[in-house]
Amino acid sequence: MLRHDRRVAVFLAALLPVFGLSAKPQDPAELERDLAQLRAQIERIQARIDADLEQRENQQRALADAERALADAGKARHETRRRLAQTAGDIETLEGRIDSTSASVDDIGERLSAQLRLIHHQGTPSGLQLLLNQQDPRRLRRHLAYHGHLSRQRLALIEDLQGLQQSLIEDRRDLERELARLAELEASQIETAARIEQERAKRDRALREIDERIASGSERIDELCRDAEELEALIEELAQALKAVPMDVEVPSILDLAGTLAPPLEGRLVQSFGDPRGGEMRWAGWLMEAPAGAQVRAIAHGRVAYADWLRGYGMLAIIDHGDGVMSLYGHNETLLKDVGSWVNPGDVIASVGRSGGADRDALYFEIRRDGEPVDPSDWLTDP
Repeated sequence: MLRHDRRVAVFLAALLPVFGLSAKPQDPAELERDLAQLRAQIERIQARIDADLEQRENQQRALADAERALADAGKARHETRRRLAQTAGDIETLEGRIDSTSASVDDIGERLSAQLRLIHHQGTPSGLQLLLNQQDPRRLRRHLAYHGHLSRQRLALIEDLQGLQQSLIEDRRDLERELARLAELEASQIETAARIEQERAKRDRALREIDERIASGSERIDELCRDAEELEALIEELAQALKAVPMDVEVPSILDLAGTLAPPLEGRLVQSFGDPRGGEMRWAGWLMEAPAGAQVRAIAHGRVAYADWLRGYGMLAIIDHGDGVMSLYGHNETLLKDVGSWVNPGDVIASVGRSGGADRDALYFEIRRDGEPVDPSDWLTDP
């Protein structure tokens, strides 16, 4: 109510000269007419602002939906690229097995050919030959029978290997068809993401146009305060919910790692902890500029406590590291880890974007201890 009264007082101060009002005595009837005109003008302005605020709320909800859809599309494409790489690797492995089987078939075939040539060269001896050569006919016949048995074994082995080779070739064809299908799926996902991005950009432009009509310094500060209050409430809720959740493995306390942790990405630091943000507000973390789609990595072992859109922060991921420490990653294009997922230092958890009304592709990063923001430079190595 106080803010509303203050805004009305500003309107009155701005509009008094327009209607020629002054401190000089005026005719009561004339004053009443002037005041009526003033009230009507205030009502029109207020109605326009209220309409803009309502439209802004609608556009912001639509923007949130578009950015969630874009994040989902990015996650799906990430999974498709992973499957493409895996399928290509499977094909390469099959190629090696096919080549190895083919080499085995060739080797056994050469041995069989040599053996058949030997048998052909020796021929089937006649009785006279056996007599002249003074050889034991039973021993020679056993020798020839052994060659025949070995030949049949090698022929059977060649047939088995050729069957295996044909099966591997069929598997390769299946994988190649799957590779083609995944490539088509990725192309479709790229088109879908492009359409969603166009819609997101359209919503973002509409929101900015509305902001230009209604924004003022004090309103912007009020909005930042509301965003901060929402984040504070979320952090408090998460902290309470995670108090009883133990770590999944024995790892060093993050408190012992302060000053040695790697930054979440390589990017230009455009806002630092404590920098002025408007009015009495200051930055509670870092704003790190990086190309859209750049990989965002977890700074330490922990559990994903939040992964969704939040006013002012866009697609936001929050990781609980235990001992009252959380790290926050905002304005992302895509979130790649779900709530409850355990992550290790360096795991890719998101990709850089400009969700949540950011004016550039950048990561907003915070570290909180017992719910209070702390300077990331005390925890991380240089970005």
